[in-house]
Amino acid sequence: MIPRILIKNGIVLHRDRSEDGRDLRAAGGRITAIGPRMRPEPGERVIDATGCYVLPGLVDLHNHGIRHIMAQYDSLIEYAQLMAAAGATACVPTLLGTPRENVEVMRRSLQETDGLRLTPNLIGFRPEITYLAKTGAGSADSLTKITVETTESLYEAAQGMIPIWDVSPELDGVADFVRWCRAHGIVTSLAHSAATIEQTRRAVDAGLTLVTHFYDTFDPPPQTDPGVYPAGLTDYIQVEDRLTVEIIPDGVHVHPLLVEKTFRCKGIERIAFITDGVKGAGNPPGVYDGLYPGVQVEVTADRGVRRTSDDALSGSALTPIQCLRNAIHSFGRSLVDASILCSRTPAQVLDLRAKGYLAAGMDADIIIVTKDLDVLTTICCGEMLYPMTRR
Repeated sequence: MIPRILIKNGIVLHRDRSEDGRDLRAAGGRITAIGPRMRPEPGERVIDATGCYVLPGLVDLHNHGIRHIMAQYDSLIEYAQLMAAAGATACVPTLLGTPRENVEVMRRSLQETDGLRLTPNLIGFRPEITYLAKTGAGSADSLTKITVETTESLYEAAQGMIPIWDVSPELDGVADFVRWCRAHGIVTSLAHSAATIEQTRRAVDAGLTLVTHFYDTFDPPPQTDPGVYPAGLTDYIQVEDRLTVEIIPDGVHVHPLLVEKTFRCKGIERIAFITDGVKGAGNPPGVYDGLYPGVQVEVTADRGVRRTSDDALSGSALTPIQCLRNAIHSFGRSLVDASILCSRTPAQVLDLRAKGYLAAGMDADIIIVTKDLDVLTTICCGEMLYPMTRR
């Protein structure tokens, strides 16, 4: 049974401003009221949030792993718990295996989680390293041609729970694939690409709406005339209003100047901060097992996750709450803007209309954080996920 909750005396982010001394009431998994001086009702669980921020839960569209867990290989229940501890009330475990491997992962994970019912902050799977022109940090063995058979086998294995699917616009069959995804309620995301502007525009015309970790694994256009600056894929993306872009805000994957350029071109309503985190993310600095079993990586706050063998960048060390902190401390955004980047816009990408901000009638997806933005409590649809309570 979902508990009734009253959060008292918090600094509530409501109507795009921080309102101090506010209370928030939730029942049946939804927010029922926000206001001052609410009296506890019989049976309500009261949480004192004095001196703390009460914020919308964080929405991470793109994450492979956190701490000692990879969604591809490990327990999805433990993965969901660690993501909740980092403030995520909605996230998409992102897969990097071959189609056959991903089918097995999704079937196993759905069995473990009772069809994701035991992990309410997980909203489906994201097959990233499949229909791509190049891998980035993934394995080339994972790449495959777009076929109806592969698409349907992955969709069936996920029991339809694929909210996002990545694709490179230069591949054969992209337009038909994008239209199929759109008909099945799946967001398609432009990824790992050296596509031309024309190829990309055709995919957008077919219904593609998202860009995977913008600037990361995008090739610059070739210069055809000496001294003439060529317009390329990233230039088109900046001015295409139908596209929302993901940004990895660690200062490593995307230069801060390019992040600022994207703010000015796209606006915060069309930018979603993501972690793209991998195993080791959120750990203290040190050497750990990395993206693949047996491959060691070094985790540092200022250089991301790097293979010890060749110092190559092998993923992000970000967690969802660190994305929110970086939006404020690294990129100079307000708390309101940071929440839009890390909650509202990602929720809008997936058409999660009851998530992304706090208001009566919205899902009770809430985090309570200190003034230093450390997570104290994570609530998803009215259920307390962190600190974890026994079922």
